[in-house]
Amino acid sequence: MGAKFIVVSGVGVAAYLAFHGVPGAMASLTSAQPPAAPPPATAAAAKAVAFAAAQIGAPYVWGGNGPKATGFDCSGLVTQAYGGTIKRTSQSEWASEPHVAASQVQAGDLVFFTGALQPGESPPGHVGIVVNPATHTMIDAYDTSTGVEYDTYGLPASKQGLTDPTGFARPSAAPGVS
Repeated sequence: MGAKFIVVSGVGVAAYLAFHGVPGAMASLTSAQPPAAPPPATAAAAKAVAFAAAQIGAPYVWGGNGPKATGFDCSGLVTQAYGGTIKRTSQSEWASEPHVAASQVQAGDLVFFTGALQPGESPPGHVGIVVNPATHTMIDAYDTSTGVEYDTYGLPASKQGLTDPTGFARPSAAPGVS
C-alpha cells in the first residue's frame, strides 16, 4: 500500500504538525512574523490590518482602547483598527456589522467567537481581525498572558475558544467606514 501525503503551507503546516504532536510546531503559530496574505479588498480593511499589526506586543487590558503602551481588549483593538467608526463591544460589533459567509471571508473582516464573557454579557464574547483567510490567521487581543498577537482560528490546533468561530462580519462594507 502506498504512502499518502498531505501538502499544506504557512500557518497550516504548523497547525497540522502541532495537531499531530510534532514538538515545536506550536511556537510558529504565535510568531511575531506576519504571515503572507493576499491584499485586503478595501482601503479600510488594509488600514485596519496594518493598524492591528502595528499593535503586536501590546498588553491585553480588559476595556482597553489603546494606545499600544496602555493596551487593548479584543473589541477595543477592532474599534481602533477601524478608526473608531464601529461599535465598541464584540456583541455590538456582531449586531451592527454586515455578516459574511465563511466562504467569502477576506483580510480585514472580523471573526467572532463565544469567548470569555463577563457577567451579564451574551455571545459573542471575542473578536479578531482576519489577516489571511487561507491560513486562518487573525490578529487579536486574546488574554493577559499573550496580549495582541497573531493567532489562528477554526483549526484543531487553534487556542481554546478559537476553534469554532461564531461567524464573520465586514465593517469595511459598513456606511461611514473609509
